Amino acid sequence: MDKDSLNNVVSQGLPMPFVASVSGETVVADAAAVYHEQVAQMAMVIFETINALGEVKIERIEIKGEKKSIAVKLDEAYLLGTILEPAEGITRPEIWKLLQDMTTKPTMTPAERRAALVDPGVLEKIKEILGEYVGDFTERIFQNQLKNQNIKKDDLHAEDVRRVILALSKATSMIVGRSKGRELSKRLTELVK
Repeated sequence: MDKDSLNNVVSQGLPMPFVASVSGETVVADAAAVYHEQVAQMAMVIFETINALGEVKIERIEIKGEKKSIAVKLDEAYLLGTILEPAEGITRPEIWKLLQDMTTKPTMTPAERRAALVDPGVLEKIKEILGEYVGDFTERIFQNQLKNQNIKKDDLHAEDVRRVILALSKATSMIVGRSKGRELSKRLTELVK
């Protein structure tokens, strides 16, 4: 689902829709543009939480705040959601219906994601920042994740970098804790915006 598709569902009653993939790709409607970074972080936390739960299947999440609420529909690879304001009690059934009706196809085709090459120098920047969090383990963790993600430095694309960032933040979380892992992910994501 792309930004235009999300903008189109605003007129159907989803005020600030967004979609995020397990690989870290996040797209928000224009109405939710100011929340892009928060939505990306929330998605990462949700996917990590679901991963930690193992066999527990979660299909919906509703988060109610004082001024805003969030309704999220999940599947294995994507989450679709909307930010609602003002915050109300239980999300109206029509919101869940609209989220159900939205397709969960990727925001870009694999060919489109592969099309844009990225400067391989970004990997050195990633490794440098990673070193601030894991010290002596940096080289080993970094090389393991490049290998696990099948990254080719001479054919590096934005999607490759996003996969490495997600893998590194998960690996780092196991060593230095989740909050530091999220902090690392946030810093690394800034490199590929």
